Order: sequence, then C-alpha cells, then structure tokens
Amino acid sequence: MIKVEESELVVKVYLDIILLVNFIMDFFLLWATGKMTNLPIKISRLCWGAILGAFYSLVIFLPKLPVGISFLAKNIGALIMVMVAYPPQNVRKFVRALVYLYVLSFTMGGAICAAVYLTGTTSGLIQAWNGVGILGGIHYGWLTIGLIIALFLGYSGFHHLRKSWLQQQLINKLTICFNEHEVKVTALLDTGNQLTDPLTKKPVIVVESAVLEKVLPKEIMQKVSRENLEINELFASLDQGWVSRVRLIPFNSVGKSHGLMVGLRPDVVVIKNERQEIITSDVVLGLVNKSLSREGQYGALLHPQILQGH
Repeated sequence: MIKVEESELVVKVYLDIILLVNFIMDFFLLWATGKMTNLPIKISRLCWGAILGAFYSLVIFLPKLPVGISFLAKNIGALIMVMVAYPPQNVRKFVRALVYLYVLSFTMGGAICAAVYLTGTTSGLIQAWNGVGILGGIHYGWLTIGLIIALFLGYSGFHHLRKSWLQQQLINKLTICFNEHEVKVTALLDTGNQLTDPLTKKPVIVVESAVLEKVLPKEIMQKVSRENLEINELFASLDQGWVSRVRLIPFNSVGKSHGLMVGLRPDVVVIKNERQEIITSDVVLGLVNKSLSREGQYGALLHPQILQGH
C-alpha cells in the first residue's frame, strides 16, 4: 500500500490492484478498438499492450509532473500501446485505431463519473495525478459498468459513423484482371451483400457475366447463361487453369432458395473511389446472368467488408 499526497488530500493506493485493474481495462479497450477498426486481433499482443498500459499507471507514484510533460507522456504511452497491440500497416489505419482508443477511453471515464454522481455515491473519489485517474471508495462494479457502457456506446456509435462514411463511397470503379487481361466496371457498394466463399471466407463481388465476356472462356459464359447450372459439365469443359479459379457460392434470393452461383478467383482487383485505392486478390467474383442496374449505372455489387478492412 502506498500513499499519494496532494496538498491535504491523501489517497491510499495498492500496487497490485492498480496494475490488475488497469491491465483488465486496457485489454478490453484495445480489444474493442481492434473490433471496431477491423484490425487482426492477437490475444498475446493485446496482453502486451495492456501490460504496458498498466505499468504506465505507475506514474502516480512519481512526483507531480508539469501538465505539458504529463500530457506528452500519456499520449506517448497510448501510441506505444496501440503499436504493440496492432503493428502499424499504414499511417491512416494506425491513426484511426488511436482515435478509437481515445474515444473509448473518454466514453468509459465519462460513464464512470456519471454513474458515481447520478447515483449519489458520495464516497466516490476521482482524482487526477500525472494524467492518471485515481478512484477511491468506488466499487469495482462501477468500473465494470463503465467499461460495458463504453463498449456498447463505442461500438454502436462508430458502427453508425462507419456506415455513414461507407455510404459516401457507394460508387466505385473496378479494374478486374485475369491472365494479363483486364476489364473495367462501375460497382455499387451494397451493404446487403454478405456473400462469402464458404471455403476461404473471402468476400464476393457480384458481377454481371456480360461485363467479363471478353476475358472469360466461352464455356463459362455458356454455362452461366443457362437457367439450370450443370456443375459437372462446367468443370469438364474447362482446362485446369480455369478449374482452379472456380468457386461455388451458395445464395438465397426472392423466388430461389439454396441456389448456387459460379464464382471466379481473379488475379487482382483494383478498387478506386474518391477517398482511396485498394488493390486486392482476396476476393471472389460471383457471376450473375442479369442486369444489376436498370439504368446501366453499374455492373457489379461490392461487398462492404472490402472497404471496411482498409
């Protein structure tokens, strides 16, 4: 047990409890950050990031630092936590993860303060020392409630903001490449498109088969154009190079349940919109023998996961 004093205020803090509580809170904040930014989550990295965050809380045992130094140290600590938990892939993704962590932290802190004061928990003490909040006389249940509220509000709020941001990118220009041949098509971002390849879990871009007519074998075009797809005939008519590209995508639609869509693995797809350019091969093209737009404004439907992951 260690005492932290400021003027006549004396707060008893317990080293083991400080480290444990901060580790748990930082772990879940980092986990939620990864979920909301679609970053790959590794428990071991989250643990290391949370451990660093927990040890940063020990600055409360240092002499009172100037506000500027305390502010700088706290931000450097947050930077290191995010870097350890989610090694930067690019600057934009890193900054976005950092912003999410800050907002979640502020939300949790605000939720705890609000809960303490609204419920009249007068014994609760929240005191800042070197940029770290010291909570005294507050039941750990409030910390749990604050964390749950932060995760709920953070997830729902950012999910809404992310959907709004995605709506601004509805129209995308695609360049699809097969065997050094390419075709360009306009794609509409379709938030209702949740099709994935059942084997690889890669997102499916639904494309009008007519768009790919110049780059696909005529055997594929003929089989796709039929009302009833004959899988065995399709595979028998293709050479091995194209057989390895074929995927079968199950789908349900109005008037047709348990249907199968022919999917193809492209060499690469380039996706361009006003904000970014994405180059990926981790997609599958699902072929449909119909027009997707009555006015011919687009010839493909883009899976939202492709944009959310970048």
